[in-house]
Amino acid sequence: MTGQAATVVHDQAHLLTAQQREQIRTTNADWATSRHHPQLWVYTYRHLPGDGFLSSYDYSDPFKTPGNDLADRLRHREAQRTAPVYPSTGDSEYAVTSRQTRLEKHVSVIVVYPDNGWHTIISPSDDLTSSISDLQRWWITSRLPNKQGTGKSAMKFFNRYAHYIDHHVANVKKIKPGMSGDLLAFLILTPLLLCGVIWFFHDFHSTLRTIADHPSNDYYGAWTSYMFGRWIGGDHDDHDDYRW
Repeated sequence: MTGQAATVVHDQAHLLTAQQREQIRTTNADWATSRHHPQLWVYTYRHLPGDGFLSSYDYSDPFKTPGNDLADRLRHREAQRTAPVYPSTGDSEYAVTSRQTRLEKHVSVIVVYPDNGWHTIISPSDDLTSSISDLQRWWITSRLPNKQGTGKSAMKFFNRYAHYIDHHVANVKKIKPGMSGDLLAFLILTPLLLCGVIWFFHDFHSTLRTIADHPSNDYYGAWTSYMFGRWIGGDHDDHDDYRW
């Protein structure tokens, strides 16, 4: 016996319009035929289904939050509901476990719920987490309405992550993170460092040529003046007032 279709949008809190729900369904249906089959579900709750859910959740960085009990429970329930059922209990249990593993790999879940105020969060899939660098993570989580719980906040999350998934997960040849913050800093600082080195050798070469053009000068004195005057002591004002 085959399982049922997954519930990609569940609006218990009645926050989403019919058009928004259809957008979520259509986007997920399109991804179902993509290379990596990502999914981005949206669930809204009138209240949390129990105590302790998301009590230690880091709203500012969902990619570093160790686990998400609410989303894990949701995926497990969907695995039980949609996995094939076999005459053998062992086969059915294995089907549920395999289905849940697949959901954890491919399905990210946006959850809107009230808990001392409303919140909108995302529980990223394994594929989404694997695709994102620290720099991309900073960009994608920036200024999202974590402390709101409306249809608008849910769709702002959905549209931002859907755009990212379209470009970096759905049909890429290999899922991998983009440029990191360390690499960006290296690419910015390296040309500046090279310019500094080039300037140093150019200035140093000019000084040596000046010494060579004036052989009567004291070579050691010229070199000492160059090093201590320009690099160690810096440029000095000829009109300093000295007080004894």
